[in-house]
Amino acid sequence: MKKLLIIVTIILSLFLSVGCTEKKEKQSIEKEKSTYIKNVQKLKKIKKSTDNLPFNVEVKYEKMKNEIRYQVIIDNPKEDIKNISALAIHNKQTDDVFPSIGIFDKKLNLLKDKKPSGVILVGYFPYKGSMDDLKVQMKVLIEYKIDKEKYTSYYVTKK
Repeated sequence: MKKLLIIVTIILSLFLSVGCTEKKEKQSIEKEKSTYIKNVQKLKKIKKSTDNLPFNVEVKYEKMKNEIRYQVIIDNPKEDIKNISALAIHNKQTDDVFPSIGIFDKKLNLLKDKKPSGVILVGYFPYKGSMDDLKVQMKVLIEYKIDKEKYTSYYVTKK
């Protein structure tokens, strides 16, 4: 009888711990989705880039079959930049989510004169025209820390 009680206690403990873990994971995912949606909404309202960014931001476009592949490259930090999270959005219709880093996954660091020296966000949107006729507005939100102080910067560009 005592063994049965111990086994039942162990089984109940396992169920409770698994249930708590799943609940925490679900809460974490909901928080990440909420952060992502808030950042997309915030970026849609932004009209111009932040002055004097402590790094370079470049957007490259590549024509593929019936879509455009774009890369947002954040590199060449002028000082050590830590806990980077970034999100890139555009004004084209797409079925994909916008690329991000540091929201659903680990935040990154860019250290001056250290490798790897960049963060790249890659995304796609449907496009059948010529690259010469491509008109797109790209907006990037970058949150980071420099010396324990938090910053939020924006990069806006048109092609």
